[in-house]
Amino acid sequence: MTTHNISPVLGWEDVYIITTRDGSNTLFSRSLNATYHSVYGAVAESKHVFIQNGLKTQTDRTQINVLEFGFGTGLNAFLAYLLSLNLEKELTYTGIEAYPIDIGIARKLDYPYYLAYPEEGDIFLRMHEEDTFTSGPFTFNKIASPIEIISGTQYDCIFFDAFAPGAQPDLWDQSVFEVLFSLTSPNGCLVTYCAQGEVRRRLIAAGYEVERIPGPPGKREMLRGVRKA
Repeated sequence: MTTHNISPVLGWEDVYIITTRDGSNTLFSRSLNATYHSVYGAVAESKHVFIQNGLKTQTDRTQINVLEFGFGTGLNAFLAYLLSLNLEKELTYTGIEAYPIDIGIARKLDYPYYLAYPEEGDIFLRMHEEDTFTSGPFTFNKIASPIEIISGTQYDCIFFDAFAPGAQPDLWDQSVFEVLFSLTSPNGCLVTYCAQGEVRRRLIAAGYEVERIPGPPGKREMLRGVRKA
């Protein structure tokens, strides 16, 4: 087992759990005064934005390479794992997270039980305890910064799940999207819950062909950028 070495680890003094409208849990960041997921439904948002309108558009590939900008609670990573398992599709996931949450908090979120996969609870916890592991067709990696990405790596689907621009504006800078575009494979995509006009313009300036598509509960729209071959 490879134990994570990212610090500092966020504890109960940094975040607390709230229950969203679909009955699933999320976290509230005290320092950023923001939730990790939509209060209208944490799981509903993740499934709609990152799985249905992101990852599932890439399932014709033999092997899928996923990058998440903002690992956070691990919900998107766990949903990607379940899709890999159910489709028996080889999938490599890499999550970027500078401030991981304490394992006790991850345990209390209890996404495996909510998603009716309690038998996969150990996998969800491993995502918070380890930097890398493989289970069946799924390979998991967690890094602290984009600088740790191996040169030449490309991703078929990028989950852009940073906190909202008002909370962390530096993560939505034009330079960030230009780097992410360079990491996107031909016909690969970047998906985000944010549909702000300025974010759309920055994605286009980076090189993506951008679509506004219906958003998850509580949001009218979301964005998907595709790197055309």
